[in-house]
Amino acid sequence: MAEDIAPALLKGVERRFRQNLTRKGVDLKKDIQRARDGTLKDVHSFSNKVGDSLADALGSISADDLPDGIMYYNIADRVMRPPIVEAYVMVSDVADEVQRNVNKKAGLGLKAVRPPIEEDRVKGLIDAVTSGTFTETAHYLNEPIKCLVDHFADHHMEKNAEFLDESGLQTYVIRTASANCCDWCDEHAGTYEGFYDAKYGDAFARHDGCRCTVEVQCGKTRGFMTRTSGHAFIRS
Repeated sequence: MAEDIAPALLKGVERRFRQNLTRKGVDLKKDIQRARDGTLKDVHSFSNKVGDSLADALGSISADDLPDGIMYYNIADRVMRPPIVEAYVMVSDVADEVQRNVNKKAGLGLKAVRPPIEEDRVKGLIDAVTSGTFTETAHYLNEPIKCLVDHFADHHMEKNAEFLDESGLQTYVIRTASANCCDWCDEHAGTYEGFYDAKYGDAFARHDGCRCTVEVQCGKTRGFMTRTSGHAFIRS
């Protein structure tokens, strides 16, 4: 009977993941406490650290560790899923605290909405990693992992924007382009009025390597909006 290598691989990935988080100064309890006075940009900063740490940990797996140099699905599912779920919980915990703070500052007694992890995205990534030899598919454990973890933050903000909008509050989604971003990200930067303007304007969309940030704001006194060349801007 062939040796079951998944437990040892998972143990190594989880150990390296936690070591990376420590090196980046991530302490979940302290980060949650800091989040109570934070902003939604801080959520992205946190998700970047978690995503980078997880990608490095999963990227430590080599073809030599795998039978026939292939990441079979039953191995990938047991090695990738647990730390991905852990990353989702970490980002969601911090995002919950920040969103509660944002709501409180806006004078709202509303809790944050925590969306469930999107199983189709996790499965899609596992499918990609197991679609060929590990030499061919190992790159899916780099930027796509970082993008997935950043998406956890984006999805949290998207669902909270939807909740605030449907609660009758005037909601704004602000997408800020990162330095030296691509043309697509530059074109989609700006302030979107309302959840649906943001959703269908791809304000919450993200591609591999993207480091743009998304924030949700709400309030009663706002200017009106106009859209120019794909951007949405507030006028006073």
